[in-house]
This record gives sequence, structure tokens and C-alpha cells, in this order.
Amino acid sequence: MPTPIRSAFGTLLLALPLSAPSLAQQGGIEVFAGETLFEQGTRISLSHIHKRKGTLREGSSKISDPANQRWTEERLVMGLDYGIDRDLTLSALIPVVDRNLRNSGTHLGSTGLGDIALLAKYRVHRDEFPQGAFNVALAGGMELPTGSTNEQDGGMRLAPSLQPGAGAVNPFLSLGGTYSVGRARYDARTFYKVNLKGAQDYDPGEFLALGVSAAYRFIHEKYPGPSASAKLGLQWNHVGSDNQGGTSIANSGGEELLGRLGFGWHPVPQIDITFSIDVPLHQDLDGQQLGLDLRSFLAVGLRF
Repeated sequence: MPTPIRSAFGTLLLALPLSAPSLAQQGGIEVFAGETLFEQGTRISLSHIHKRKGTLREGSSKISDPANQRWTEERLVMGLDYGIDRDLTLSALIPVVDRNLRNSGTHLGSTGLGDIALLAKYRVHRDEFPQGAFNVALAGGMELPTGSTNEQDGGMRLAPSLQPGAGAVNPFLSLGGTYSVGRARYDARTFYKVNLKGAQDYDPGEFLALGVSAAYRFIHEKYPGPSASAKLGLQWNHVGSDNQGGTSIANSGGEELLGRLGFGWHPVPQIDITFSIDVPLHQDLDGQQLGLDLRSFLAVGLRF
């Protein structure tokens, strides 16, 4: 049983709003890229996403955190992709989410099935030329309220930022372009998600992301030989202010610019392995919030 001190301190922690919108559409391999899966092809993937927030910020400045808090999320996602034809791919992302908030003497957290995302991606443009191609695809879908929103710790219902699910149907839309020539590849993407009111009368702010990346295959053997690539990228994220009960919540929302370093490995054409690390290059948060320290992504996919 939790001690009275632990319960009291837990209440204080829950009173601190954390900008941690549920992004159930995370996971999978190249879900929002300009390319689609091959016709009547299937890919099953398993992704692990680690996210850590442990630096208290006010605006763009780091400030002292007397509570020494750390918020972490571990997300294990099964991705299912099916190519209806060469221009249309259907996908499902099924996550299991573990979220925790810790300080030197307190731990609050939960684990469970998260919100499942369903989406369709349609290639609206394809241009092929010698040793290259240019593809543009539009993707849209929604997060379904499959995750638990009533997890408790010490008899208290946890804050939305610690629940596996959001309790709402949240639509999202993405436009991605992929340009490949020789061993080089360039990607650009815009992603927008509307977060509707969910459990605890809580409405996370809207989410907008713009990203660009460049990759180079430094290993490329003749088919069906192996290939490997390195990737550098940038992503700008905007998160709107949260609302609860129709009232805007202080210390929520803001912007961040992330740098990405990634690697891809294809030991055979049917196997995709990808790994990336995101680190913040700049953060400008509204009020006082825990800022992102690190995000890592590891995925293995099998095509057949």
C-alpha cells in the first residue's frame, strides 16, 4: 500500500500537466512514405519505440526541477500492411503501451493495450526514370479508443498522460513524397492529427509534424544481395494546448525541432530492419513542462 507521503506527492505530480499526446499511429515501417507496398503484398512488422522526458523547461530554457521527474514511454507495436494494388496499401497498427512517471521516491504508471490505428495510403503520383523514381502518397486514418483510460495507482485515477489510451476517435492525415535516384533517397512528409475530447473530459492539443530526410545506401549488392543505408533527417512538431472541461490547460503545447540519425538493413529483400534516434535540437514549450530528451525506434519487418 502506498504511504500517505507517497499519495500526497503523487497528487502533486498529477497536478503537473504533461504535454504527452497519444500518438497511436507511431510504429510500422515507412507507413507515411511516398511509396506504397507492392501489389497483393503483405508485411508484418514489430516496432519498439522508447521515449523519455526528464528535463524541465520553461519556454526554450532549462530550469531546475525540485521533484526530479522523469516520464518514459515504451511502445511495442505490431504493424500489418497489405497492398490491395500497386497504388493502395491498407495498414493497422496495434500498440501495447507502458507509461511511467518517476522521481526519487515516487513511481506512477500503467501498462496495457493502446489505441489501435487504422489507415489507408494511396499513391497519387508516380514517375519512373532510369535508376530512380518519384512517388507521392496520401494517407489517412483514425485512432480507435481501444486502450484503457481508467488505470489507477494507489487508489487514484492516473492522469491522461499516464493512461494507455485516450478514449476518443482521433482522425489523422498525411502527405508524403519519396524521390530516389541511384543510391540516394530523399523523403518529405507532413502529418496532421486532430485530438478530440476523450476520457476525463480531456482534449489533447492538435498535432502537426513536418519532416525531411536524406538516405544513402552504402552497401548495395546485386539482387537478391544485402543492402544497408544511413539516414539523416529533421522533424518539426507543433502541439496545441490541451483542454479539460472546455478550459485551456496551462503548461501544455509548444514546438520542437528534432534531429534524426537512422540506419536501414536488408539482409534479403523480404526482411526490413530499421533503427533511428531522435534528439531535440530546439524546444519552445508553453509554460513549464518536461521536454523530450530522447526517442528511439527499432523495427523488424517481414514481407511475403
